[in-house]
Amino acid sequence: MDTKALEKFCPWARVELIDAVHLRCVRYALDDAGRAAHPADADVVAGTVLTPSEKTQRAALFERIERLNKERGDKGYAAFCEQQAYSWFNRFAAIRFMELHGYLSNNVRMLSAGSGAFEPECLRMASELDLPGLGLAEVLDLITAGDDEALFRRILVAQMNELADCLPTVFGHVDAADALTLPDNLLAHGEHNVLFHLVADIPEEAWQNREILGWMYQYYNSEIKQAFLDSKKKAAIEDIGPATQVFTPDWIVRYMVENTLGRLWMLNHPGSGLRDSMPFYIAPDSTDEKFIRIEKPEDITFCDPACGSGHILIRAFDLLESMYLEFGYRRRDIPRLILTNNLYGIEIDERAGQIASLTLAMCACELDNRFPTRGIQPNIQVLESIELDTNNLPRPLLGKKNLVESLAHLSEIGSLVAPDSNDLAAIGKAIEELSDRELFADTMRGQLVAAKHQLEALERTYDVVVANPPYMGSSRFNPFMSKWIKANYPDEKGDLCFAFINRICGMKNPDGEAGITATNSWMFLSSSEASRLKVLASNEISSLVQLSVHGYKGIAAQVFAFTLIGKQPGGYKGGYIRLNDFDHHSLQGPKTLEAIQNPDCGWFYRTDASTFHDIPGSPIAYWASEAMHRAFLKCPPLKNIAKPRVGLQTSNNDLFLRLWYECEKRVTLLDCSDSAQSQTSDAKWYPHNKGGSFRRWAGNTAYVINYAQNGQALRATDGASVIPDEICFAPAATYSRISSGVISFRQQNLGSIFDSAAVNMYISDSMRPALIAVLNSTVIESAASFLVPTLNAQPGDIAKLPIADKALSSDSVKHLALTNIQLSRADWDAQETSWDFKRSPLI
Repeated sequence: MDTKALEKFCPWARVELIDAVHLRCVRYALDDAGRAAHPADADVVAGTVLTPSEKTQRAALFERIERLNKERGDKGYAAFCEQQAYSWFNRFAAIRFMELHGYLSNNVRMLSAGSGAFEPECLRMASELDLPGLGLAEVLDLITAGDDEALFRRILVAQMNELADCLPTVFGHVDAADALTLPDNLLAHGEHNVLFHLVADIPEEAWQNREILGWMYQYYNSEIKQAFLDSKKKAAIEDIGPATQVFTPDWIVRYMVENTLGRLWMLNHPGSGLRDSMPFYIAPDSTDEKFIRIEKPEDITFCDPACGSGHILIRAFDLLESMYLEFGYRRRDIPRLILTNNLYGIEIDERAGQIASLTLAMCACELDNRFPTRGIQPNIQVLESIELDTNNLPRPLLGKKNLVESLAHLSEIGSLVAPDSNDLAAIGKAIEELSDRELFADTMRGQLVAAKHQLEALERTYDVVVANPPYMGSSRFNPFMSKWIKANYPDEKGDLCFAFINRICGMKNPDGEAGITATNSWMFLSSSEASRLKVLASNEISSLVQLSVHGYKGIAAQVFAFTLIGKQPGGYKGGYIRLNDFDHHSLQGPKTLEAIQNPDCGWFYRTDASTFHDIPGSPIAYWASEAMHRAFLKCPPLKNIAKPRVGLQTSNNDLFLRLWYECEKRVTLLDCSDSAQSQTSDAKWYPHNKGGSFRRWAGNTAYVINYAQNGQALRATDGASVIPDEICFAPAATYSRISSGVISFRQQNLGSIFDSAAVNMYISDSMRPALIAVLNSTVIESAASFLVPTLNAQPGDIAKLPIADKALSSDSVKHLALTNIQLSRADWDAQETSWDFKRSPLI
């Protein structure tokens, strides 16, 4: 769908609503300055005498803000305004969606007229509305007084409270205290009025797409997310949800759901007509497959453990609906069955959980317009931290330190908590024990009952588990999260996403189905090897789609999506799609469909995952040819021939590095032979290999480094590191560690020092040219694509490259390499920025 209007409206609305809530709080002295000046039981605030009801309402909000202050230090008031703002935003969006779909009980528009203008129809029909708490006498009095603003506020709150009975997670009950923060001037047509712009700026046709609610959630948080990313700070609890939520493109959601839930159905019902409505379905290559036996739709359990705004659950709902219809169920019975038996969502962000519940309820309304009256709630579990009093723990919990600690941070680590039956049994026994205690026991008993309910959702396994889990590297983990993940997910500690891959595998039944979207680094990097091996040991990859570099709109990292099933008999082949050659997000879905429809297209592969172990580190190298597998199996790795070495670090490049032409020639030595000569030389500046852009064979020699007296000043600098004297100034084969694509290898001449942006490999002078030639070959370029998927070519990964060692002693290879090195050097020296420049080749 076209989201341009939402991209502009939602972050703007967030700021406007926070400001509007703040102004209401100032009026009642609820801001920080107001609370400091006026206690909770004040009779007069800001020169206004409070009525008894206003005093009670203010006291209730005063207590809520102070409670938040205790939880979040001095950020309680800001958090309160944020919470109230997003609650009003979600309610406004929900009412707008429902009025345009005809789901409101009175069938009267609350925010607009039939013409689409911002002229609430409810005002014209006010005396005919049947809403709880909205008395006719009060309505008539307000009509007589001509106070449309007050009347609209009363109608709006009454409508919200009616909806709270059927959608409590979204609407809650708007009591008199909450109503104090409802923004002023709701009927205004000015530039700051959110309701006006909600109606006027977002086209009505956009509201026909259920995805709009998820997009609104994402864009509402866009500025919060960007501020967090720009800050480089560690993630606080309130940062994790907004910072890691990404609205998954619909085609990826369909691919994952159709190849898990849809796949399970097709395996059990091969004659089903659902195949025709699943364009992203990749049929199994084998008919001899183990899977869960499913007789009827009610038997399937489906969970998204990081459900966000519910996009994956919506697609699962649609597919389940088709299954029920195929089995002959009545349309109006299907929503109840799906939401009661099939779908489960788990989330840490209350805002996202509200939207997920709402969207599923809207799905239900499409089949049963009386669904809101049936008292059925979607199974969306928003996890909340429960901090138990560790000094008074019941006896069954005394040995459960990790469980108690995990509960205290449940809203932070979410579905990564993996309780077992012993944990739940301990909670149950603790609840029983507390029944005999007094005083504080009621509080802890309530906490444990809530903990048990949440842990039950986390302890059970599901037939199908599908998620686009949060992406967050370990550098952004706060101290608790870093410690906890290292202890509980030691092989996946580098990224939340990797930990979720492990967890999802444990949440699905052994023969069940899983669908996951993750970052490409999990497929290839050595730091993810242990995690990959663990997953492949107990699962098969039934399908995988690898997106191109810019294949996922809104995310800088490369992404892939894959589906897993239980371990199968030997020789099982999954279906793989490689989209690297189609580098735009708009091409990813269409090219995936093309590959499924035409497996001979050139970017569809059938591969046995057991062959991944042929390549060091077991990367998910599904497109590797048989010849490439033989190369890795038979040829020695580069580390056995010339181990890649990491260079020095100055810790202060501005101090130690210069371009060569910035330094005096008399104190520059370009051909230092070794560290001993540097120790006795009067020179200050020496050639420095700092990597550089793509360039093969020779060149990228522009920098010099202050390495006077063998780096005396550098060695004395805090945070700096140097390279061993025996390789300092030695000639080498080198490459730039950071590249924009293909890695380029070249010669580093005698007299140069290299840093961490470059990587050197040392070998005899006679074999070095041939080694550079081999490394620059298309064979190595292809091999590197399996080992180095990112722009950062780590020495440990390059060390695994297979080297045809016979080529290193070939005179013809050496001759060609020396020729290329000479030509590349001449090309570099033809530039005026080369220190060996003599004259322009044009002269």
